[in-house]
Amino acid sequence: MSTLTSEILQRVNTSLRHALARFQPEQTRCSAVQAGDLSTLRSEIRHAADCLRDLAATAVKDPALEQQIAEFRHNLENLKHALPGFHSRLRAEHARLAAAHTHSLAASAWVQTNKETL
Repeated sequence: MSTLTSEILQRVNTSLRHALARFQPEQTRCSAVQAGDLSTLRSEIRHAADCLRDLAATAVKDPALEQQIAEFRHNLENLKHALPGFHSRLRAEHARLAAAHTHSLAASAWVQTNKETL
């Protein structure tokens, strides 16, 4: 069980590291992250948490497993701190896209009006 849990945690930790890199503030556009990416990440975190819950408290101490558990906790802590900023950038991107859409509609209406007056 601990080998399987260690492998699952290793995979989830890799996913978390990649997600954290994409959530960084220097990523001015949020388009690199898709909704499915967030859903998959959430499922992986839940799966890892379930594995940890099922892991017997009296399990043989495995240094590799202990390291993966520590990294998992560290990654979750980093994710907790990164998500509010990512959320703010998503909201700003949404506002930018809404403004661009409104501008596009206004320009389209202006073109239509000018065609009718010619």
